[in-house]
Amino acid sequence: MSVRRVLLVAVVAAAIFVPSTAASSGHLGRFRLALVPLQTAQLGPEAASFALNYGSGSTGGGFILVSSGNSPILGGGDSQGEVGGYVLDYGDPYTGSAGVTEIRSSVEEYKTRLDARDALRSGRLLDGLFQPLFLGSPFVHVTAKKVKTAPVGERRFGYLITEAAPNLNPIVSLDEQVMAGKFVLDLTVTAGSASEAERIAPHLLRVLHRRLQLVLEGADLGTPAKLPPEPRTGQAPGGPDLSTLILQPQDVGQSHAVSLDQGYVPAPPALSDFSMDLSPAGTYDDLEQQIGWWPTATEATYAETYGGGSPYGIPFAFLGDFGGNPGGTVTPVDLSSVDDPATGYIVSGRDGSAAYVVLTNGQAGESIVASSKNTIQASDVQSLAQAAANRLDAGLGP
Repeated sequence: MSVRRVLLVAVVAAAIFVPSTAASSGHLGRFRLALVPLQTAQLGPEAASFALNYGSGSTGGGFILVSSGNSPILGGGDSQGEVGGYVLDYGDPYTGSAGVTEIRSSVEEYKTRLDARDALRSGRLLDGLFQPLFLGSPFVHVTAKKVKTAPVGERRFGYLITEAAPNLNPIVSLDEQVMAGKFVLDLTVTAGSASEAERIAPHLLRVLHRRLQLVLEGADLGTPAKLPPEPRTGQAPGGPDLSTLILQPQDVGQSHAVSLDQGYVPAPPALSDFSMDLSPAGTYDDLEQQIGWWPTATEATYAETYGGGSPYGIPFAFLGDFGGNPGGTVTPVDLSSVDDPATGYIVSGRDGSAAYVVLTNGQAGESIVASSKNTIQASDVQSLAQAAANRLDAGLGP
């Protein structure tokens, strides 16, 4: 799991009420469940060209990390009583577009209506309370706003989650969940503005629910979408060897590696991704670094800004030792002197502090988190960012 992106989506969709007699009559089975989520033909012109993301397919439910597009996603709902589920995720939220960038839909089947209701309650808690905590970081301001959903299903809720970073388009996700009998439908529309997400979500929600109705009635909806292959791990064709761009122990004042864990990891739609964990790391107790090679420079900027600053998928807000607690402080660091575009912060808490750095060079995007039990100075962060930029520039050019 890379140092990047924890993009929670516990989003459900539905629409018109599914009668309990129909919705409770027998297990649908994996094949029929796979026919419920929206496929390319149902996404509309805005998303007709979107690729199906790795991580689509059967789900086990519960709060587990599964890949969605470029990022791990925390699956919504409560695994207790779940029979099975299926998700299809199209698009990429890090393109920088002001329009629709990603559409994710899923269905979860539960043993009873009571189990489905409990799952919906868990999803509401996740969206309204925990999702802003998981997505928040020093680089991104996150808000969650309750929204009114279409009057469909037996129980429902919706949240508009907005991530905003300076000088970039926001990433807005409209998450809607609806209980329909013993099923929970989940829809997330992600866009570069709230108006774009809100414009198409109601229609897609109704289509998703209609597909569940048709499957329950035994209608022929064709075949499930063909799932993408396993992502390639390693150096991208035509791209650099990212292992040569990573910080070395001597770059941070460490004479040799005592504990070093590094290697390529799958992180689509990044073309290549490399992660490293070094401890100790000179003045730091631990240093975690991730470098991604992206299809475009814009995507590198958006992916590292909105997904960076969270080590190995651990939400920033839960790093209690380094500012996640209510008494923690976040201090920006001026990195204008660094040779590559860079942003940095010091996060201080009751048990120490951490340096957060995000920087880019063309298609390369990089996130660094370095923690210490001692106080970290602005000059430490500046030196760390410049050392990382030197490694990037040596391999890619300034």
